[in-house]
Amino acid sequence: MTEPALKIAGLTRSYGGKVVVDNLDLQVEVGDVYGFLGPNGAGKTTTMRMILGLIGRDAGTVKLFGLDDPIASRARLGGIVEGPKFYPYLSGRENLRVFAAYSGGVPESRIDELLERVRLRDRAGDAVRTYSLGMRQRLGIAQALLARPSLLLLDEPTNGLDPHGQKEVRDLIGELREAEDLTVFISSHLLFEIEALCTRVGIIDNGRKIAEGTTEELLEEGESLEDCFLRLTATGGQIR
Repeated sequence: MTEPALKIAGLTRSYGGKVVVDNLDLQVEVGDVYGFLGPNGAGKTTTMRMILGLIGRDAGTVKLFGLDDPIASRARLGGIVEGPKFYPYLSGRENLRVFAAYSGGVPESRIDELLERVRLRDRAGDAVRTYSLGMRQRLGIAQALLARPSLLLLDEPTNGLDPHGQKEVRDLIGELREAEDLTVFISSHLLFEIEALCTRVGIIDNGRKIAEGTTEELLEEGESLEDCFLRLTATGGQIR
C-alpha cells in the first residue's frame, strides 16, 4: 500500500494565546494536485510553514511519504511560502547556484535543465532586479525544485500576476507535475484556478478543516467551487 505524500494529524499552533491552526488533519495522495483553500487568516500559511519546518508546532504530526523524521523527509520536500526571495543584483543563474550550494550542491546541468523548464534560459544571465513578477515566480519554482523533491508546496503562486502571467504559471505547474513526477500542494484565493488545476481540495476556516475531497465530492448540484467555498465558510458548515 502506497503511503500518502503528506499526512497531517492533530496539527496545532498558537500565537500569543490565540489558536491559529486547530487540531488539523489533512491527507495528500501521491500524484495529487491538492488545492488548499481558506479565507484570509484561516491558518493556511502557518500550516504550510509548519509542513516545511520553517516554524515549530505545538502539537500534531507531519508525515511525508510515511516518514516523520524531519531530516530524512525534508529531502523530498520543496516549496515557496509568502513569495520567493532572491539576491536582486545577482543573475537568475547565480541565484540558483547560491541556493544549490545551500542545499548541498547540484550539478550545473540541473540548473540548466530547470532554467529551460521554467522558460528563463534566455534571461538566465540578467540580474533578477530586472525580472518581472512572473519571471521571479518562475525562478522561485526552479529554486524549489533544485534538489528534485517529490512534493512541492506553493503558497499563492499567481498572486499579483496579470491574467497572462497567471495562465503561464498554471500551465507551468501542470507541465512540471508531469516532467518532474511531482505531487503538488497549492494555496490560492483564485478558486477557478484551483478548480481547473487540482485533483483534490481541502478547505479550512479558523484553523479547522471544514472540507476535504475531490470537487465532485464537495460540490452540490449546480455549484461551482466558489459557491461551495462561500457556502461552507459563511455558515461554518462541514463536509466529512
